[in-house]
Amino acid sequence: MRLIGKTFLTALLLACSVWLSIGASGQEVVNSSAGKTAVEESSRAAPNFALPDLRGKQVGSADLKDNVIILDFWATWCEPCISEIPIFNTIQQEYASRGVKVIGVAVQSGWPRDVRRFVTKHKMRYTILVGNDDIVSGFEVIAFPTTYIIAPGWKIHKKYSGAYEKKSAELERDIEALLQSIDEKKGVR
Repeated sequence: MRLIGKTFLTALLLACSVWLSIGASGQEVVNSSAGKTAVEESSRAAPNFALPDLRGKQVGSADLKDNVIILDFWATWCEPCISEIPIFNTIQQEYASRGVKVIGVAVQSGWPRDVRRFVTKHKMRYTILVGNDDIVSGFEVIAFPTTYIIAPGWKIHKKYSGAYEKKSAELERDIEALLQSIDEKKGVR
């Protein structure tokens, strides 16, 4: 029964990824089933998790709660996900000194050794964790790529569904706004 559920989830994710990569050209695209745009604001707590990185070390949400986290759900077979790798490399490079961490969650992409080869081939310069059905379900991921900005305190700030032309600019704008808000709360100018 669990195999049937995984097969169904895989087919659903693939269908949604294809739909988003073909039809999602930006924030104006509406998910007709939910009536929401590709970017959603939130302030709910993010689901907790503990996942292995590519060396087998467990990384948990408790280890990340004091940072701004860019959490990207992706798969090695997802072309739109691959096209976003340079965006996340740039964000990691430009914002790491300001407490921002990019974390990629590889889902349904084979064994860790397979993902390691992919990461090396595509020169991914941010942390990659090996995801599972529980984290996909907890974060309500229905398509790849799905990206979250998570604020300190482990609160979801924004969710981005799909890959589209203006996503990089929107991510950077939202990261800057969140960092400014954090600085203002601390009394830093």
